[in-house]
Amino acid sequence: MEHVIFVPAIYHVDEISQLASFLSFIESRITVKDKKIILYLYSNRQVEDKDINFLKTLPLSQIVICKNELFSDWEWPYIEAITQHINTIKPHAVISTSSEFTKSILARVAARFSCGFAVDCTDLIFDESTYKYSFLKPAYAGNIDAEILVKNSSIVFATLKIKNVTECSFETIDNKVEIINTLFENVEPFSGKIKVIEKNLAHNIDNKLESAKIVIGVGRGIKDKENLKYAFELANILNGAVGVTRPLVDMGWVDKEYQIGQSGKIVSPQIYFAFGVSGAAHHICGIGNPKLIIAVNKNKDAQIFKIAHYGIVADATSVMKSFIKAFKSRLKGC
Repeated sequence: MEHVIFVPAIYHVDEISQLASFLSFIESRITVKDKKIILYLYSNRQVEDKDINFLKTLPLSQIVICKNELFSDWEWPYIEAITQHINTIKPHAVISTSSEFTKSILARVAARFSCGFAVDCTDLIFDESTYKYSFLKPAYAGNIDAEILVKNSSIVFATLKIKNVTECSFETIDNKVEIINTLFENVEPFSGKIKVIEKNLAHNIDNKLESAKIVIGVGRGIKDKENLKYAFELANILNGAVGVTRPLVDMGWVDKEYQIGQSGKIVSPQIYFAFGVSGAAHHICGIGNPKLIIAVNKNKDAQIFKIAHYGIVADATSVMKSFIKAFKSRLKGC
């Protein structure tokens, strides 16, 4: 009997390159020969040939591309589709990348099957002798890794938030993976009657935080919501992305999609700027292992200075403005 791992992915949410690393991570953790990894790619538009050709080189048994115009920003069509596909292929595990969108979807699907749900895990442990799963997840402000055991669930549900997922190695192979294109139409009627008519975003949706090589981190030390504009300006100059600590999200300054840390996103930049970031463990556990950390904080005893390569004891916003001026001048001469 094959051990089936069902990986649901959303075309407009999951970047193909990161999805490839994610799939290869799963393949490296579950090494039994009878495993069957099936990728279901949900999309409301045509999947590009280059993306299909790339996915074909990955260690997958099957790729099912499900197209429906309702697959957009509303969750219920995905919930209906994934539920039906689980009933069809009867997987042993359903494992997805970790985003607010996918977590919301899989939480509802897991509830339908009366199964537990391991969320935001940073590692997967698979026992080859028992075929049992367990997961690691940061606890106590990121100071320890808690082991999450999956018991008494007919299906294992989990989302993985892997540190440095972009650095996970994978080899492209000449794989004879089966590709199925299908127009998924069997969605409950009510789900098509509810749709998103407007979205109000604090800033450009193309922040690309998780794949950015340079991240401008911002904390409460910038003091005022208006000062966020300098972070976005600096990120734009350096072709980077903006990430924030949890308090800024809690205060409503930015959307949760910008949050870095234990309850936010895991990033893996080469350079991390920390402006007004105190350095709390639950934030630091989300910044990966940057090659360079530059910290700016008025408090000379801030925890961030313990891990920074360069530290500046000064007002974070003032230094941001100086950096903007300096980088503009330097890049103008290039």
